[in-house]
Amino acid sequence: MRDALEPIAMAHVHADEARREYEALGLERFAGYVLGRAGTLGTPPPPVVVAAFGAFAPGMLGEVHETARATASVPDVLAARERAATRALHRALGDPGPEVDETVAALRPGVEAAELLGKPLFAGLRALDWPDDPWARLWHAANLLRELRGDAHVDALVAAAIGPLASNLLTEAHVGLAGRDYTRTRGWSEAEIDAAVADLADRGLLAADGAVTDRGRALRDDVEKATEAALDDVVVAVDEALDTVVERCTSWSAAIVAAGAFPDDAFKRAAG
Repeated sequence: MRDALEPIAMAHVHADEARREYEALGLERFAGYVLGRAGTLGTPPPPVVVAAFGAFAPGMLGEVHETARATASVPDVLAARERAATRALHRALGDPGPEVDETVAALRPGVEAAELLGKPLFAGLRALDWPDDPWARLWHAANLLRELRGDAHVDALVAAAIGPLASNLLTEAHVGLAGRDYTRTRGWSEAEIDAAVADLADRGLLAADGAVTDRGRALRDDVEKATEAALDDVVVAVDEALDTVVERCTSWSAAIVAAGAFPDDAFKRAAG
């Protein structure tokens, strides 16, 4: 379900419609993403944003958030990202049929059954009103479940004593991303990356060549299992509709990728 929902959930980030909406507010795409995602928490100070997001270098993320807040309002950027997602899905998928509302109806019990404790971004997003447009409702459901899984993943990483930089590096090694390109996009310096790689090697999680070790793979698998376990209530609530939901969303996501509203990059999709 995670893989099936990812392009739907992230249409408000990667689609051309998102770039245009954020630029109209004076924001670059990444700044619009940061302010919009953090905006579900209201107007938090930078340390709260850093704590909730998890994967980004604190200095870079805090600066982007502060600059974005000084440029556009939170209500405006939340409205912009909903418009962007709605228009992108209409462009990629056409007019919604009854199966869209059926899919949303199947997902909503899962959203409502999920535990809020320790899930700040999910809780903030769940407090927002559901959109009126069918495709927008599907995007909102997908975004809710993505944030739920993301919050649960951060919880699992903390329990495993894996920090944000280390988690990026382990993900690169696990999915086979070359070099440090993925980690660099999160704002970490080369010195910080070198130190984190050395620490992971000392812990026996990365080999000398940067490959993930058996111990590192086992730890990452444990984190994934803990993450998935946090979504058990969702799976139970969706119940017998799960296979149909995954099949439909996989098809819609393929169309979204084909329309250029999400990167045609298997590594990006795997890494999140």
